[in-house]
Amino acid sequence: MSEENFVPEVEGEDTSAPKGELTVEQVFALIAEGKTVENARIRKLKFRGNYDKPVAFRNCTLVQPEFNGATFAAEVKFVGCTIDRPQFSKPVMFESHLAISGSTFNKAIFYRVTVKGEFSASGTVFKNKLGFKACHFHKKATFWEAKFLGWAEFTECEFQSLADFRSLHADQGFVLVKCQFQGDFLFRGSSVSKKFALDGSRFEALLDISKAKFQDFAYLEQIEAGTKMRLACQNAIGERILIQPKQIEGRLLSEETGNHEQAMQEYGLLKKCYSTQHRYDQEDWAFYRFKVNQRRSRPARWSRPWTKWRSFGEWLFLDIGCGYGTNPIRAVRMAFVIIVGFAIVYALGVDQFYADKKPFPGEPVDSIANRAMIGLTTSVSVFTSGMGGIREVAKGWMNIPVMIESVMGTLLFGLFIVAFSRKVIR
Repeated sequence: MSEENFVPEVEGEDTSAPKGELTVEQVFALIAEGKTVENARIRKLKFRGNYDKPVAFRNCTLVQPEFNGATFAAEVKFVGCTIDRPQFSKPVMFESHLAISGSTFNKAIFYRVTVKGEFSASGTVFKNKLGFKACHFHKKATFWEAKFLGWAEFTECEFQSLADFRSLHADQGFVLVKCQFQGDFLFRGSSVSKKFALDGSRFEALLDISKAKFQDFAYLEQIEAGTKMRLACQNAIGERILIQPKQIEGRLLSEETGNHEQAMQEYGLLKKCYSTQHRYDQEDWAFYRFKVNQRRSRPARWSRPWTKWRSFGEWLFLDIGCGYGTNPIRAVRMAFVIIVGFAIVYALGVDQFYADKKPFPGEPVDSIANRAMIGLTTSVSVFTSGMGGIREVAKGWMNIPVMIESVMGTLLFGLFIVAFSRKVIR
């Protein structure tokens, strides 16, 4: 450490310290000896140049300390300290770990701070507005149970490893603007009283807001999702979470890992949010995903074959048939497939029908044109009016597909009415 770090002289200024305070010279002398500065009050401490030895403060009060272009090669600790209006006017480099756990910062704006080791702010209290601007964290960054008493804003910061913001409390707003998260972003159990926004921030791994409490709007619509980005929101509390279905589709961690019961709960939360915001199309999407995961969460085993048939029937009629009442177009599409499918069956067995009149009189009854027309008209009649409209038209075993199509037509009509009514009423 250069001598200028020990004696930052100011011409004409009294360097003596009142009782209970340490002078700047005394502080740098302790640092040079590798000792911890404890139980002291220091005014206008200026860090400049290179520091090779560990820097440690415990239960100290630092008034307007300056970190101007300093480089710390060893670990730096501020434990249980109060740092009032720190200044970062030039880039600061921490080659090892930086710990500010249990300390209190007042009006802190961290600007162009790089931490190559782990960063720990567990239990730290930030008074008034807090800002992290253009900061880089190479390893794990922890804000476990930190308290933000004013607005907190992270702008163009980069987190190359785990960003742990679990269980923090933000009494005002919490905003991330154009930040980069290479590792997991954990916001589990945290609480934000006002605006929560991730504007333009990019996430490459897990975005976890499970059990978080959002008392105001949570803006997630502007996030950028990497190819491996996944979302978790189990048991989150909030009715104004703004996020688009396309941002979630195929990215819900619980659904991807086969935990369908948890996925069902998360889609239920999203459905409630969309309903509160009167986004009914998005609510239908969330409800559909809720029902799909509800079906998949029920055990179905061949040792209990009725569970397999139940699951298949629900998939065929409720999922494919009408999207669990959210998509009437599916019912129309399903009806078309059923009609064409049974028309082919009837056309192949045209000799099993009483055909008094041929659609094309000039051709034999088993011609391709007559087979196709008889099969199609019969299928449409059975599907729309059931067996009552064509009783005693089929012979022998051909009555079995007629009965099956009749039942399927009746069910699909009911499903279409339900799905269509749901759309129109709302």
